Amino acid sequence: MRFRILATAYCYSPPPPPPPAEARRAGRLRRVKLLLLLLLPLCACQPPEFNQKKEVQHGKVNLDLRNKKVQLLYNLRDKRNTDSLLLFLNDRDLTLRYLAALSFASVRDTNAIAALAPLLQDPVEDVRVAAAFSLGQIGSAKCEKPLIEAFLSKDSLSEHQRFNAVVLEAVGKCGSRKSLREIAAVTTYQPSDTLLLEGQCRAILRFAMRDSAIIEPLATQRMVEYVGNEKIPASARLVAAYYLARPEGITLDSAQAVTISLGFVRAVNSPEVRAQIALALGNSKASPAFGMLSKVIKSEQDWRVKCEIIKALGKFNYDTSRVLVAEKLYDPNLHVSRAAAEYFVKNGKPQDGDWYYRMARDNPSWPMPMQIALYQAANKNLTFWGDSTAKVDLNWRLKQIFQQSKNPYERAACLAGLAEYGRNYTWIHQFGFNDPASAVKVAATDALVSIMMRPDFWAHFGESAKGVRRTLYNYTREIVANGDPGMIGALAPAFSKKNLLNFRDIRDSTRLEDFRGAFAKLKMPRDYEAIAALEKTIAYLEDRPDPAMPKIPKNHPIDWERMQVVTDQTVVSIQTAKGTIVLELWPQWAPGSVANFIELAGKSFYNGKVFHRVVSDHVIQSGCPRGDGSGALDYSLRTEIGLTWYDQAGLLGMASSGFDTEGTQFFITHSPRVHLDGKYTIFGRVKSGMEVVDKIQQGDVMEKVTVKY
Repeated sequence: MRFRILATAYCYSPPPPPPPAEARRAGRLRRVKLLLLLLLPLCACQPPEFNQKKEVQHGKVNLDLRNKKVQLLYNLRDKRNTDSLLLFLNDRDLTLRYLAALSFASVRDTNAIAALAPLLQDPVEDVRVAAAFSLGQIGSAKCEKPLIEAFLSKDSLSEHQRFNAVVLEAVGKCGSRKSLREIAAVTTYQPSDTLLLEGQCRAILRFAMRDSAIIEPLATQRMVEYVGNEKIPASARLVAAYYLARPEGITLDSAQAVTISLGFVRAVNSPEVRAQIALALGNSKASPAFGMLSKVIKSEQDWRVKCEIIKALGKFNYDTSRVLVAEKLYDPNLHVSRAAAEYFVKNGKPQDGDWYYRMARDNPSWPMPMQIALYQAANKNLTFWGDSTAKVDLNWRLKQIFQQSKNPYERAACLAGLAEYGRNYTWIHQFGFNDPASAVKVAATDALVSIMMRPDFWAHFGESAKGVRRTLYNYTREIVANGDPGMIGALAPAFSKKNLLNFRDIRDSTRLEDFRGAFAKLKMPRDYEAIAALEKTIAYLEDRPDPAMPKIPKNHPIDWERMQVVTDQTVVSIQTAKGTIVLELWPQWAPGSVANFIELAGKSFYNGKVFHRVVSDHVIQSGCPRGDGSGALDYSLRTEIGLTWYDQAGLLGMASSGFDTEGTQFFITHSPRVHLDGKYTIFGRVKSGMEVVDKIQQGDVMEKVTVKY
């Protein structure tokens, strides 16, 4: 089988005994060979180092960011200049060859496949690794054959595990079902083969996470076995658990649920693994899985794992999991208590509607996000027919909170709660559209869209439904005429086949001109997301297929002058009321993102910006000039993908709305986020202050952001 390592590859069969005189020389030769074999593992290639001072070294990649040729390669990647990059794939300087090969992980041009494939046989392992990684990123079926042929099965000394691991993952991004079966069938990797096991797990995960997912029962069983085996390295078990927790279409039986339940217990020192196993148990929906979750929710200490257990319990019968989650409303960690409140928003039942209302009303000392979420759960499940007093009161309370709160994110949450009762649409329009905060305006749009998308819209509004539909359509025209990019972006779902109101029936040529006129108020690349949404909206109204995503003109090159002062000692400090977060930067992987980040920090751009997005056990996000997630400045950056993975907490990434749309917004991860690999730039990590990251909530302010060189 192609992906097995042949343990006998280097076995030596001695020839017939030589004559006595020659025997001594042969003995010395065998001893020299033996010594070389013992030394080989010590000569394995290491990842490239960030070195601003040394000259290019022979035999080792040296990313000297002061070297003009190195800068040229980064510039060519930044410009997506395939033709020029191809010229460097055969350069004698291994650093330039390496950078050219790795650049295609970001450029992802299929025209480079034929030129990249020969580099899988390059004498320098770093170059081979870069070529394999980039072929996987390109993701074409044409990449599969050269990758499979490059896998080094004759590696009994484990010299090439790093390369083989990258090849395995790359095949997962482009390979066939046959390759998945062959990779999943490998059982010869030992627990000490950490990189190979990681590569095997990543390959199986990548197959499952492709747009057209490829899933095999054998692959699922292999991941179940790894999750349950404490001898398998935690890094591989994490990816295996991620596989069982994330992609759709994976089914687990009761026996497999028992195995991964044991894996939860055995991952006592790895909360990251436990968190993913919890989600996997939820996806299984099996009785043993519920038994494990109902037990560990009472004893688990890590807040991230608690949040995932609560999500997992949402997959089971509400009546049996309700009490378990209700206890977590009293958890001292706001991430956990809020997750519990949101559980009832998503999974609540009408019979408990009054209880949600009373829990919010009778606990005024609870954090406001919890109270609002419980009022939302009540509004979603109570009716005027059976619970008119509570229904009237809770809607009044949500309106009161909205009008009294100075926190725009609390006001935004109130609008989501009010939208659960569709007849609040005029109030949402009046107060939401006139709010001074962009985040609230966008939330008002989201709220109105949710009312438009109600599957029971016609029954909910009864005889007035036709008039409400017309009014809501007029609200959409108002949004477009206003030209607010955040509101226009949020409006997109209303103009899709999923919206049963079918606004095509109301349109006319005059109103379509109003939509087209909105382009004059938007600016590329700052309003890229809004422009894309508006183009789709017009295509929908004209009954045309979705247009291609708009192209962003080349802009904002890498500032190499600024990069001259950056060293491996450069750090960025984010001061908040809850403490200071210190970030180290990785310019060797993402010089454009690093230069942009320190420039903005140096100009005090980030001072006073809020963390507008906080998703528990996922990320905290900031840097939006509008505070609603849709803001940017008048330029964009390109996505920079290096040989880095979202495999740990505290990684610093660039937020985007698609490849090559980055700007000012960034995020920091709470946990490993394997599904972000190869899609979002990583340009640093938390050096200290991770406990502060875990405390950050939506609306917290970056008081001061400074750079220390």
